[in-house]
Amino acid sequence: MQISWHGLGCFEIVTKTSVGEVTVVTDPYDPSTGLRTRALEAHLVTVSGKGSDNVGSVGNHPFVVDMPGEFEVKGVFAYCLAAPTKAGSTLLTRLESEDMTIAHLGSLDRALTDEELEHLKKIDILMVPVGGGRVLDAKKAAEAVAQVEPRVVIPMTYAVDSLKEKLDGVDAFTKALGAARKEEAGKYKVSKKDLPAEDMLLVVLSR
Repeated sequence: MQISWHGLGCFEIVTKTSVGEVTVVTDPYDPSTGLRTRALEAHLVTVSGKGSDNVGSVGNHPFVVDMPGEFEVKGVFAYCLAAPTKAGSTLLTRLESEDMTIAHLGSLDRALTDEELEHLKKIDILMVPVGGGRVLDAKKAAEAVAQVEPRVVIPMTYAVDSLKEKLDGVDAFTKALGAARKEEAGKYKVSKKDLPAEDMLLVVLSR
């Protein structure tokens, strides 16, 4: 599996299933954010809420998941749960492929409830917003990580060049997380056997 980050909550996940290579894109954003992605194509697009729903920018006529429920596209399973936020609600998405489980916390802005944690059991890779403002700040994001106890953490929705929204940088989250082993990369390539067995790994991806 290969994971690339395009800023905010937008990831491109390329995974292998029984039908071949499948691409998932999460939370495609609008150019009005100040950011632009390269041309993306996908089989499956997940949308956690308003502002992360620029589905028209993703080619290949993908299947779009923008509501709670269970979905399966070409061997990739998506389980989505609506979570209330101050701004309305966001979709918490759990993806399963290659015998690994990924959770994307959308624009969550508070601690997870028991019901939500039940939905997020045994998560291998957690994508968590950390920039504050309309999403979790560094301290609350670190607390959410402690709640979920993933093996790998990938921060998202934080300040980057050209972004118009005022968010904190990723360094505050790195500090709040404490002693986690840290890796910086352009892309994160991982298989089940590569996942850390003991320590949690923090992966900071560049756009």
